Amino acid sequence: MAAVKFYCSWFCPFAQRAWISLLEKNVPFDYEEIDPYNKTSEFLSVNPRGLVPVIIQGQRSVYESSVCIEFVDEAWPGDPGLMPSDPWKRAESRILGDFISKKIVPTYYQILQRQDKTQQNEAKETMLKHLKDLCQLMSKEGPFMLGKTMGYPDIMLVPFTLRFYVLKHYRDFVIPETTEFDRLREWMTACHAKDSVKKTVAETGRLLDKYQRYADNTAKTEVADAIRGGGVMP
Repeated sequence: MAAVKFYCSWFCPFAQRAWISLLEKNVPFDYEEIDPYNKTSEFLSVNPRGLVPVIIQGQRSVYESSVCIEFVDEAWPGDPGLMPSDPWKRAESRILGDFISKKIVPTYYQILQRQDKTQQNEAKETMLKHLKDLCQLMSKEGPFMLGKTMGYPDIMLVPFTLRFYVLKHYRDFVIPETTEFDRLREWMTACHAKDSVKKTVAETGRLLDKYQRYADNTAKTEVADAIRGGGVMP
């Protein structure tokens, strides 16, 4: 049995961030599938919020997806590093992660949950603007956001670009085939080809079914409530 237990839900993009991190760092772990809508007392004892992901080592647990990425990198040092050693580059990584969390992720759910066509189109335009801005923030070297290796900001975003087909299916959202998105397409090709990413990809049909309730705006989750109420993402 591995010394690390990882609580995950197969459909959750936030949990997928921690999953990719563990695989990228070659950390041995026991995978524990959790239904976050049926929270057991055992699960609540390791994360009182009742959300995935959770990483447990010994008697201690870590949760919150962005925290999990940094924890994995620090707890298992060495290559491949998920955070740069240079403090300025680390700051740049966190700035990119903050942009993804505050701009791209909420807009993703707005596109899905809004029922009015005009509001859906506004959200789609907002998403394209955010993606253009992100392209300008990416390293010119590539193919990853900060250069030759996948790291923290890449892992923060890739679960959602993997789910762009959900937006296409329910809202006909696509990335235009224009040069301004070339850098994004280069990044997506590199990230989606990583073994640590491919091993965490959910089956398309099952995931589309899971996101139906977001498209109908009937999902009863903290994320859905935050989007409906205009609040901060959990």
